Amino acid sequence: MTTSKAWLLDFGYGLQAAVGYNEMWQILMSPKIFEIPCTPKYCNQVLVFQDRILPLLDISYLLIGKKSIRDDVVGIALYQDDAKKPVKYAGINCASIPQSINVSDDQMCELPSELQYWKPFCLSCFYRENQAIPIINLAYIFSLEFNSLQFGWK
Repeated sequence: MTTSKAWLLDFGYGLQAAVGYNEMWQILMSPKIFEIPCTPKYCNQVLVFQDRILPLLDISYLLIGKKSIRDDVVGIALYQDDAKKPVKYAGINCASIPQSINVSDDQMCELPSELQYWKPFCLSCFYRENQAIPIINLAYIFSLEFNSLQFGWK
């Protein structure tokens, strides 16, 4: 049985998901956040981190239209949309500090019908403590393709 490390992310409002262990680089507490006008509500903020301007994703707003219950816990995520290109960074609002967990192959499951709103950016799903937890595809959620679909951009 194969076991992998992951980060369990809590977005509040009963929303939880996971990312691969190597996809969460750091946790920031109370970073300085800047609002960007004329941008999608789920990604209308940025933060400056190590001389980089990073988009800040609000998963709860994206999924259920409710602003994150906290804005003082930000995970710095890493993703790659092309293996030949450099790693990219982004911030993710969290309702609490991400938790390191182990996930085994026997925990894998189908995405339940009541969690279908995760489907556009869900890589896989697993059960943990009688709850289905989707695994987020960070590269896709930050891609031009995904954001173009959300807003009808061509």
